[in-house]
Amino acid sequence: MKIVTLDIESFYSKDYSLRKMTPPEYILSPLFESTGLAVKEGDAPAYWVDGDDVQRYFDQADENVMSISHNSLFDNCVFAWRYGWVPKLMCDTLGVSRAMLRKDSKSLALAKVAELLNLGTKGHNLANVIGMRNHEIKAYPDLHRKHIEYGLNDAELCYGIFKKLVIEGGFPKIELAVMDAVIRCAVEPRFKVNLDVLRASLHTIKQEKENTLAQSMLLGAEGKKTLMSNDAFAGLLRQHGVEPPVKISATTGKLAYAFSKQDQDFIDLLEHPNTAIQTLVAARMGHKSTIEESRHERFIAIGSLEWPKTRRNPGGYTQAMPMPIRYAGAHTHRLSGDWKLNVQNMGRGSPLRESLEAPEGYVVVAGDESQVEARFVVTLCGQEDVRMQFQLGQDVYSIFASDLFGFIVTKNNKIERFIGKQCILGLGFGLGPDKFTKSIPLLAWNQLKMRLEYSLEEGTHAVNLYRTKNHAVKATWKLLNGQGINALTGGGDWQWGPVLFTKEEIVLPDGNKLYYKNLRQRPGGRFGMEWVFDYDGMTKSLYGGKILENVVQALARIVTMQAAVRIKARLIQLGIELALQVHDELVFVVKKEYEAVVRKLLEHELRRRPDWLPNLPLDCEVGSGPNYGEAK
Repeated sequence: MKIVTLDIESFYSKDYSLRKMTPPEYILSPLFESTGLAVKEGDAPAYWVDGDDVQRYFDQADENVMSISHNSLFDNCVFAWRYGWVPKLMCDTLGVSRAMLRKDSKSLALAKVAELLNLGTKGHNLANVIGMRNHEIKAYPDLHRKHIEYGLNDAELCYGIFKKLVIEGGFPKIELAVMDAVIRCAVEPRFKVNLDVLRASLHTIKQEKENTLAQSMLLGAEGKKTLMSNDAFAGLLRQHGVEPPVKISATTGKLAYAFSKQDQDFIDLLEHPNTAIQTLVAARMGHKSTIEESRHERFIAIGSLEWPKTRRNPGGYTQAMPMPIRYAGAHTHRLSGDWKLNVQNMGRGSPLRESLEAPEGYVVVAGDESQVEARFVVTLCGQEDVRMQFQLGQDVYSIFASDLFGFIVTKNNKIERFIGKQCILGLGFGLGPDKFTKSIPLLAWNQLKMRLEYSLEEGTHAVNLYRTKNHAVKATWKLLNGQGINALTGGGDWQWGPVLFTKEEIVLPDGNKLYYKNLRQRPGGRFGMEWVFDYDGMTKSLYGGKILENVVQALARIVTMQAAVRIKARLIQLGIELALQVHDELVFVVKKEYEAVVRKLLEHELRRRPDWLPNLPLDCEVGSGPNYGEAK
């Protein structure tokens, strides 16, 4: 397939820029104007297409190509939404860099990646044309020449990254298909968004926010003074059923509340399922809006945009909602959300899910791998009794809960089975009693919409029982903490199931790798010394349970996304593409006449066992409905 590297330059100003707008708001704005397009066909030198000629270029351009861009999620949205051009395959060198170079640098901007790979230097001329339209740039020949050189150089650097990392660097070829499917969820929107649902939900959120702040006053909050008092604020959190996060103070060495903007446990409360907690934490941080408010407002803003008519889409989209997903967003190559929409974190029952509708004559079909990480844990660790429970279709949650509570637990025992579920899903990676205990009330509110008190004594009993019954899992933590880390530090290839441990890397069966750069020991941890490594500009700890978690998450992602690739290959003639991916779930928007066929295909592919782990007992749930919420 022909390779074409594309780099588009566009007008921006102090107020009209991606720093202040979501990409859809920027791209679809009446202010949008291309100032030029750099095109590099294969190895040939890049050439320039003037901004006034970009539409003509795309009208004539072959779509049976692989396009390459650095931040292809943005560039290909421009090509599709403004010019009606969508290539057969889309490659993002930014995504490739995330997968392969994030161990080396937190920044993966084109300039930094080019520097890491010794490809050359990125220019700086873009800052000189801020606020200038294409005809204004061309009015200054020297400035125009530098602008063209800037764009051409970007295209050359982008292709250089592709050549170094994909052609020569071993980036897995199947991942190009995965990346394309992910990018396409935004480039070719499948969902319509119901603005009435969102507006009603936003009104409710704002009302709840006002009520929460009013209630906090009744509970003793006296404006900002109380919110900024650690003890008073901790009391407010407890009044709403949340135990305040704590840490060891670097100043005093004593236990203190973790209420700073750098404390991750505190930041996580901004996305607490209880909007009252979001409100209090946002107020403490000085935010005007909660995250849920902001997400609703962004959805509404994007859904209200006018889409231009193009040759690909002569009618223009109406109330379209692209799904932006970041390829290799996590260390384990799992995907993540983008554009501050976080479409991978729309909880069940969320109005955001309900607002994502299929167009008239279509239906949403969603398939979700069932307990996939727990199934991987017991299979990889050789916990044969639990693996067989999964394989036989038994209720693994109830079986464990029955042992935990001392009586026969069924699905009718809602709370007991819920706790058994959290044990099976959460304790396989070495989670300790304290964190497990604290997680139960949060998960109970999120999943059951109920307040549940759970003591440290109960949590400790659950953790101890899990480790006693799952002896092979516990032994695996020790194995990985010893032989696994030894292989990562000293090299000497060690094959463990479907993965290969080598120096500072774990090679996955699809060819991708988990990186543990500069793995070393330092004082700290439970035993006085801990293993740490460098990734994404941070130092992270490593131990047996964490290695297992990393491997399991990476393998689960491979299973799910390779199923997506196979499904696409079988549905391509029907014009059906992936609409959304959420963790272990694949979502499609299909014509009603194809609903039954697509449901059966999802069931088949999501249950297909990988060749590299043939005893993995996969299962799935598939549903459909008029919107994403009802499809689950």
